[in-house]
Amino acid sequence: MLPEPSDFCRLWLFRHPEIDAEHAAVAVGDGPADLSRRGRAQVLRWLELSKGLEPAEVWTSPQPQCAGPARGLAEGLQQDAHVDARLRDQSLGRWQGRTWSDVMREEDGAVRTFFSEFGDAKAPGGESLGDAVERVLLWWQERMQPSLGKTLVVVLPGTLLAGFAAAMLGMRLSRSITLSLPMGGIGALDVFQNGSRVATWNLDALRE
Repeated sequence: MLPEPSDFCRLWLFRHPEIDAEHAAVAVGDGPADLSRRGRAQVLRWLELSKGLEPAEVWTSPQPQCAGPARGLAEGLQQDAHVDARLRDQSLGRWQGRTWSDVMREEDGAVRTFFSEFGDAKAPGGESLGDAVERVLLWWQERMQPSLGKTLVVVLPGTLLAGFAAAMLGMRLSRSITLSLPMGGIGALDVFQNGSRVATWNLDALRE
């Protein structure tokens, strides 16, 4: 059992559920995607796992693959889902909405740079992961003091979730890949005034 928050805030971080195969092949960025059948089932699993959880607030990215499941989760927790545009994924500029195979065929050099300088490099006309994480950190700065001693639920896109967690733990963004959760995965950070720790990560892993 995890200790109840007292002098810290517990952030439950939910990665949006699995998206359908069509959107999985696309550079979604901060755009919309539809859930797969398995993704819809993962929302029901969230409800099961969150029984007994009493968050003070539920927050979500405005992207429908996050916001829809967040609303379902919030309803089960007898909460409202608060949408904040700063929690959206990074913009992928002119790559966004195109298949990754097309992008790699036409702009292979730029794609290689994007991933070799992960966290710092921007897609053409878009944002770096660092830019997107800075947005989330601004949101957190506003929520930090009111959230002391409470539990918050946050539903985020995967890369942004890992980047935010890495920043909170004092890790380089290039190392955020080590905190990657599967779609529908759940992790938790305990956030103190002077730092953060991992409370649990990939909570439902042994079920797979």
